[in-house]
Amino acid sequence: MLSTNIFAQRSMFIYRYFNLQSYSFESSAMNQRLIIIRNMGKTSSECHAILDRRREITHKQRLYAFKEYHRSSRSVNRIPSKEENLQPKQNSTSRQMHNSFSKEFRENALVALHQIPIDAKLHQKRSTLTLNELKVLEPFDLVKSLSKLSMNCKLAAAIRWTSTNNISPKNFLPNTLALNANVSFRLENASLRPPYYSAQRHLVTKSNPEESINSNDENSIKTNGNPPFRLPENNVMVNENITDKHVSDNNNNTTLSTTKSRNTPTDPIQIKVDNSSKIQHILQKYPNPKNTLHNFYQILSEELKDISLKCSPIYKSVLPKNKTSAWTCTYHIKWPMNYAIMATEKTKLRASTFAACKALEVLSEQGKITPEGLPLIYNKEEVKKIKKQRQSKVEFDKSTIQNMENIIQVFSNNMLPTINSTNFTDYKEQSDELVTGESSFLSNEPDFLGTAKYLAREKIILPISAYKEAFIELLLNNNCVIVKGEPGCGKSSRVPQYVLESWIRDETLSDNQLCRIAVTQPRRIAAISLANRVASERNEQVGHIVGYQVRLKSKFNPRTGRILYCTTGILMRQIQSDPHLKKFSHVVLDEAHERDVNTDILMNMLKIALKHNKSLKVIVMSATIDTASFSDYFDGAPILNVPGFSYPVKKFYLDEIESANLHPKTLKMCKSDNPEVVHEEVAALLKYIHKTRPEGAILVFLSGWEDLVKVQKCMFPSQDMVVHLLHSKLKDSDQYKIFSKPPPGIRKIILATNIAETSITIDDVVYVVDTGMHKDNIFDIKKGINVIDMEWISKASANQRAGRAGRCSPGESYHLYTKEKYEELADYSSPKILNSSLTRVVLESKVFSNNMNAGDFMNSLITPPEKAAVQKAVDDLKQLELLDDNEKLTPLGKTLVDFQLEPGLAKAMVNSVVFKCTTPIVDIITLFSSETDIFGSNSLTDKKSIKDLKSAYSKSSDHLALMRIFEKWLELNEEDPYSADRFCRNTNLVSHKLEFIDKLKNIHHGYLQNGLYDVLPLSDNFSDNDELVKAVLYSGTGTVLEHRNWDIVKNRLKTNVNVLVTRNNHKASIGQESVNFKRNRFPTNFMVYMNETRSNIRRTTIVRECSLIPAISVLLFNNKELEILEPDSEDTIGDNLVIIGIKNTKLEFLCDKEHASLLLECKRSIDLSYKYLIHQMTYTGGKNPEILQNWNKILEELNKILLRHRVA
Repeated sequence: MLSTNIFAQRSMFIYRYFNLQSYSFESSAMNQRLIIIRNMGKTSSECHAILDRRREITHKQRLYAFKEYHRSSRSVNRIPSKEENLQPKQNSTSRQMHNSFSKEFRENALVALHQIPIDAKLHQKRSTLTLNELKVLEPFDLVKSLSKLSMNCKLAAAIRWTSTNNISPKNFLPNTLALNANVSFRLENASLRPPYYSAQRHLVTKSNPEESINSNDENSIKTNGNPPFRLPENNVMVNENITDKHVSDNNNNTTLSTTKSRNTPTDPIQIKVDNSSKIQHILQKYPNPKNTLHNFYQILSEELKDISLKCSPIYKSVLPKNKTSAWTCTYHIKWPMNYAIMATEKTKLRASTFAACKALEVLSEQGKITPEGLPLIYNKEEVKKIKKQRQSKVEFDKSTIQNMENIIQVFSNNMLPTINSTNFTDYKEQSDELVTGESSFLSNEPDFLGTAKYLAREKIILPISAYKEAFIELLLNNNCVIVKGEPGCGKSSRVPQYVLESWIRDETLSDNQLCRIAVTQPRRIAAISLANRVASERNEQVGHIVGYQVRLKSKFNPRTGRILYCTTGILMRQIQSDPHLKKFSHVVLDEAHERDVNTDILMNMLKIALKHNKSLKVIVMSATIDTASFSDYFDGAPILNVPGFSYPVKKFYLDEIESANLHPKTLKMCKSDNPEVVHEEVAALLKYIHKTRPEGAILVFLSGWEDLVKVQKCMFPSQDMVVHLLHSKLKDSDQYKIFSKPPPGIRKIILATNIAETSITIDDVVYVVDTGMHKDNIFDIKKGINVIDMEWISKASANQRAGRAGRCSPGESYHLYTKEKYEELADYSSPKILNSSLTRVVLESKVFSNNMNAGDFMNSLITPPEKAAVQKAVDDLKQLELLDDNEKLTPLGKTLVDFQLEPGLAKAMVNSVVFKCTTPIVDIITLFSSETDIFGSNSLTDKKSIKDLKSAYSKSSDHLALMRIFEKWLELNEEDPYSADRFCRNTNLVSHKLEFIDKLKNIHHGYLQNGLYDVLPLSDNFSDNDELVKAVLYSGTGTVLEHRNWDIVKNRLKTNVNVLVTRNNHKASIGQESVNFKRNRFPTNFMVYMNETRSNIRRTTIVRECSLIPAISVLLFNNKELEILEPDSEDTIGDNLVIIGIKNTKLEFLCDKEHASLLLECKRSIDLSYKYLIHQMTYTGGKNPEILQNWNKILEELNKILLRHRVA
């Protein structure tokens, strides 16, 4: 380190060089000099003469003064010069000038010189000063003239001199210097400490590393062999190594401190760069290390609001022993620790690059930088601390406290003795045999109509016709047969007839032997259309011998019917009341290759039923089935391979389509991993086919409803074509339009999803357009949410789609992906059981398997799901109290199995009976669980109109708004159906969908009436209390969105924002159709919702329906226990406050100590009363008038609490 004498010598030459009679400094602009000289009374011409002369003098003085200094001081930091032989002429002059310097000037020059190596970019131009101010600041002028001086350095010297001249720094300096807001703030608020407590950090030399400046005394700087250098006490610390971050919350008046400040000076950790392989690794990771490092600290300084954290390289020319010039680059970084990182290379560029790489390496090792080069400021503990400092606070007024005390008193005095004497686990002593009470519509034995009525009838010969006898032979000799039939072979329409004929031809059967055939289909339209087709072939009415049953729609006569086409879910519901399928003789499982959840579960149940019902026969059919695995699953069942017949189909891939030049976006998309339908290019291809190809219908496979609507809008208007949509959300009559024949000269175009891939045949389809993708709803086990993603189809699906074009004539298929992409596709689609939520499946499996262990049951499936997914489902059911600790169904669980709803929603319906608000809850659950959109076809595009309509019925709740719209329609429909139709037209509602909801609502009411003991009536005494309705809904779903007004984005804290977090701690967005979309004011921080969906397409979690609920509802109606948490040692929540947490969640609230204890006792009283009533309603059926009377009192007090906390 340089000694004090050397500093004094340097100060002397600085003084000599800069000519203090000049009231300007070298970096000032020309106009500034003119202004200063004019203030001295000079004319304009005199000013220019002075300036010209000043330039010459400055140049000469610079050359002489610095050379004289270097030779006299013999400094190792020698500056090379062309005039090497220049000798100082008066060595004594240095000493005389040194002695003539005032003590104050020497001290302040020393202070300033300690801080010279700072970012030159911070150099500020001096403002115009008066003559008196210039006289005061003459020494500061000298210091400021130094090039590359930092603002902190200038500020230090200025503070020293202003204090010497009795001028207040905070009043004078901001007007003198172009200080930023942060420096001004520190100037006014920093503690009175010396400005450069750690000046030694910037002075590192190689010549004498032992010499250093110590700062053991806060007000002194010691040098080796010299007395302490005292600094004035009344100074402000302006170059403090600040690592604190303070963020003020205007709402909560909370100050956040994420890192403790270091108030004591510390030496920087010196790191010298070696040319190692790590540098090359950093260069690969961060190709522009200097830019990355500067940007890193720029962002850091903005986030922590500390400009001193910015860093810039400091260069110094060195002359090593080998006489080869070199450059040393030093980076002084102050976060996360104080480092001085140096690199010496032949050029400035190499030195700065290596030093920057080393700095980035240090940041990477400490985990403070992202792969993108952004700072990681907040660790998990700091984020946790921020959350705790911003927790919601629950406050109760006197009336609410009185209501809670009344609830506790009523419960303790009148209900607790009875409840304590009740054994809630005595149901375990009952038989495990499950009886759902479901009465079957197939209870009667069908009438025998004569042999001729049961023979197969074939109007046309299909490929499977040649295998009729072989199939019947296999079926007569085996209980299970696997049929692999190629597309178009006729298996779906002919095999059920062959089964019927095999029964009538079986001579071993008795006369009263049952014959009833169930043929399962994965979709409603397939079941209905096939029943119609087969009945037509047999010249019969639908429902006579061949009929169908789908949800809320049936055409089947139990007295005469023999073949029942039904959805998979219908047969599974039958199994609940008839586990061994005694009401059926045969089951045909069609389209098994689709491998949906119900199909896999049904196969397992059929396998079990075959063991217990020896007269049952099972036929498994598919077009693209993995026959070996299915044969093995059914104990080596024989396989019948039926080749299909189809006319030749010519395939065109994207790189082979003549109009490929019209599809540049699609071609580019095929090369990416994220498939996406390019709607305008699909429409362009349809136009090309329509204009250039002979007549014939065009079938287009798209991924979903949104794509169907958008492609239709992109299509060209034409009078010689008609467009039909095929989607499950359309009513049946609209879906049947695809089978209609258009007039001559009119081309039919069908825009469909994969619903048209199997089971249905459209006779006049000649051309197929395959986009090659579909939307898949996948359950993410780790995140606990459904994820909608666009995925490529399998090769089997691609072939199925192409085969639709050759059913009735030669056809063509156009695939909007390349041949190369086709080869990359998977052979088959993965089973849905691997990607689905298993909560409802596990609950229903308890009925199917007679309370078998869930893991054992799932392992018996053809493709077992992950153990973690099964265990999560079991844990969720235990939390809902539907399974006990031994994984057996509770009485409530046995009741809810029959509800055909998600377990949480079914429980909310039962809770509505307990809390006496049945009708609104049943309406809400029916509306939001049916997956039926009651709005018109433009609901996807005109979401603002939907929001406006709902907002007219509720400003803060989608659930209440939709319920009131539905009830309005019910009211009008009962009074005047024409008024109801007019209401639908004016509000874009679909009447037939509302009628469907009305039928489904009655079924749900029936679940409550038939599934519960008559302990409590289905009452609506408190249905007018909106807060109670929302709270009961929350009691079943247990899902709540939490609002907060802060966020950490890319590790940067943002305030005054609206952020919503789901139960799984995922950030979410509210759908555009919600009444809470883009809400700015949140009277409460909580919103109940039913479903959340993660869209990988939009890269966001979306909640489409939600309702604001107060914090008191979250606390009292949560199905988990409350607990008072002990605050951490660093928590500063206040002496009278405690933290209330909801177990197994991240929800925490601040509350007064006394009120917290009262709240916990109140919730305990409500929970135990509720548990007793549920036990009576689902198990014993006993009524206790005294308990019911006191429960009414509790409900009255509870309703008063909720009304007082209602959300505006």
